[in-house]
Amino acid sequence: MLMNDAGQAIAVLGVCAAVAISVVSIGRAYVSSIEARRKTRPDLSPDVQDRMTRIEQAVDAIALEVERMSEGQRFTTRLLAERFGDPVRVDGSTSVARPPNDHGANGSGGTHGR
Repeated sequence: MLMNDAGQAIAVLGVCAAVAISVVSIGRAYVSSIEARRKTRPDLSPDVQDRMTRIEQAVDAIALEVERMSEGQRFTTRLLAERFGDPVRVDGSTSVARPPNDHGANGSGGTHGR
């Protein structure tokens, strides 16, 4: 069964329309992706870039000073704990002082509340 000339023309037009719609859709998607990249990456003027660099340096300096202050606080806490007889662990936290008991060295001796 061969198609007549009108049938072939309709089939060719249908294929051409499908290809054209596909090409236009892909082109629009490509253009919108380029526009999206431009919006997410604005070009900054040199003045703004210099300001951002100075802000970054200031934040780094502040972070360094805060770290120094926290080291000083840990040192002071350790000195005070040693002065008042509170044991200090290696990690800097203080341990809870327990009252002495007469149940032996490991707490296993005695009646233990009986």
